[in-house]
Amino acid sequence: MQTLTDQNRHILIVEDDADTAEMVSTFLETAGYSTATVDTGEIALNEISSQPPDLVLLDLGLPDMPGLEVLKQVRANSFLPLIVISGKTQEHDKVVALEQGADDYMGKPFSPEELLARVMALLRRVGWTPVPEPKLIVRHLELDMARRQASIRNKKLHLTPVEYGILVTMMRTAGAVVNHDDLLRAVWGERYESDYSVLRVNISRLRQKLEENPRHPSYIVTVPGQGYVMPLKRP
Repeated sequence: MQTLTDQNRHILIVEDDADTAEMVSTFLETAGYSTATVDTGEIALNEISSQPPDLVLLDLGLPDMPGLEVLKQVRANSFLPLIVISGKTQEHDKVVALEQGADDYMGKPFSPEELLARVMALLRRVGWTPVPEPKLIVRHLELDMARRQASIRNKKLHLTPVEYGILVTMMRTAGAVVNHDDLLRAVWGERYESDYSVLRVNISRLRQKLEENPRHPSYIVTVPGQGYVMPLKRP
């Protein structure tokens, strides 16, 4: 069931196929969201700049510029939730979009119910603020839960909603191994179990922001065949 907060959420649909845009818009509005649709990257960037939505659904096949360029420009200035929707279904295309900063990736064709589930899951991650732990600290890494702000060595970290969710989970379980599927369920939800590419790419992005040497991480360490661990002491 949608909450009043959910119903106030505004979603920008960037899609040049009119039938797809109408289908997605109608389904999301029936579920209680407000939507706007645009069919070019330029208009999308102007909309995001002037009236930032709560979430963006971005098609990669736009007529005026590559969707990945739109994604790159959005991520240069904003960490708003963004799901890529694309007719390209190869694993490589998905990984590239995730590496560029997408929070999720859906290949066409897709079911409206699946899209809605992913939209709801991503917006829940954005709005979720655990109450019992106002601040988490692991070595030089600090996470202010009330402000949803992370810093390392007093340097502010700019995190996407997914990166923030990974960091919360890893810091709350610091010192213990979190297996791949448990981390996927905690951050993305049940539907993402065994979707290791989305996990691997986001861990890699997060390491770029956390680690002095991302190739030899000390905050999110791979445990081969099991998952990841955040050591309480530097390895």
